[in-house]
Amino acid sequence: MGSNGANIWAQLIFAIPDVLSGMALLASFVAKCILDEKWSRTIFPKFSMIISFVCLVMMLVYGTIGETFSNSLFVYNPALFYMKAMSMACAFVVFFVISVTNIYKMISSYTYIYMFGVINAINICLVANHLLSLLLGLELYTFSICFSLMIQHNKTGAKARKCSVRFLLTSYTMTAILLYGMSMYYLGSGSLSFPKINFDKSFAATVGTALVTSALLFKLGVAPFHSWMVDVYDKASTGLVVFFDAIWKFFMAFIFIRFFKFVLHGNCQFHAFLMPLSILSMLMGSVMPIFQKDIKKFVAYASVGHMGFVMTVFAIADKITATSDVLLYIISYSLASICFFTTILSMKKYRIVTTFDDLMGLIKDAPMLGGSIIVSMFAMIGLPPFINFIAKLQILKLQLSSGNYILLAVSIIYSVFSILYASKCVMNIFNKGEGTDQMQRPKGGPLLALSLCILLISPLFYVSVNDWFVNILKNI
Repeated sequence: MGSNGANIWAQLIFAIPDVLSGMALLASFVAKCILDEKWSRTIFPKFSMIISFVCLVMMLVYGTIGETFSNSLFVYNPALFYMKAMSMACAFVVFFVISVTNIYKMISSYTYIYMFGVINAINICLVANHLLSLLLGLELYTFSICFSLMIQHNKTGAKARKCSVRFLLTSYTMTAILLYGMSMYYLGSGSLSFPKINFDKSFAATVGTALVTSALLFKLGVAPFHSWMVDVYDKASTGLVVFFDAIWKFFMAFIFIRFFKFVLHGNCQFHAFLMPLSILSMLMGSVMPIFQKDIKKFVAYASVGHMGFVMTVFAIADKITATSDVLLYIISYSLASICFFTTILSMKKYRIVTTFDDLMGLIKDAPMLGGSIIVSMFAMIGLPPFINFIAKLQILKLQLSSGNYILLAVSIIYSVFSILYASKCVMNIFNKGEGTDQMQRPKGGPLLALSLCILLISPLFYVSVNDWFVNILKNI
């Protein structure tokens, strides 16, 4: 009985983030119906921070469990424990920043309901052991994003609501494709549980893999499933764009890696399916950003190129540990993206920045902010000595060792073009703009210091972080 009690408690520890975030989601809905907007904005930040802090502390105090607990719908093991701890740590940092600053006065109380929905969706997808539970998490994420777009009250609020409807309809189409792929898997295996699905070369398995993979690539924003992302980036608030570009892509990439682990064995056609999509994404990410003046659209198309580049790993990898470079690449890109948009947001009081033309003369008027944007942008494209450069070299090395020279050539072309369009955007910062002499000079020293510390020093920890990711991937 003592051993059984310990096993039950261990499973509860793993499930605490799912249970508490789900309860917080329901509590937020109930509280919103009772409290007015002013009280909601005051109470929700602290309530959200406490819930995420309790989840994180309980997970860290009790530590990882050396056993794996699995059923038909979910699986809990130490590797997934770490990833769930990262998701709760990200949530706590976001809620803490909102609570100790005046940001909570500027956002709707409904935003916290959306945040809990996303947290719950991430946790469910991370531990999904069944295609139905994965579908549940993805649909919760879809509804949360649509909800967040509908509650915007800025100048693009009406356009954002139309965008949310288009995103919802597109997501439903991909859900139908996902369900059809699941039916093909069930036809061939008689089960939808990951360990029981036969990922062989049969017709049912091949079609099912192609359809399910397409639905996951849609969430990642890989071409040709990227049109929703450009639309959402353009209409969404800057904070939501940061979430899309930094936090969600990292966890969605890990979810894709878990699916890749099961598909990898016995289904070589999966690689052939991903290769043209990777090439198309890199070509689009090379050409389209050159013609974009709007910053959000620029980042959206550049993100398509980045995702195409990391998809080359899945197109040629023959073991799961090779995908650790994907996580390193995305997490370093995410840090650079956060620094970039943080700098843009800090200029809100002094200059409204929506296009790169709005950055003209910034290096003269506010050298620290201009330097922070330049450093962040060069880190995003992977110039040395940033960690993205090291991760990019590892991916290129993998392409070379696999003998796939087509992917290698396209990847090099993409890297060169990314330097060209980033340099073109940086030149705007040095060019003289109209009326820039009247701009107040914000203090951007701390932002530049933060960017340099995170992005320049991080290569020193490359080996340890890479080993940590490899150990996680071996046990998922």
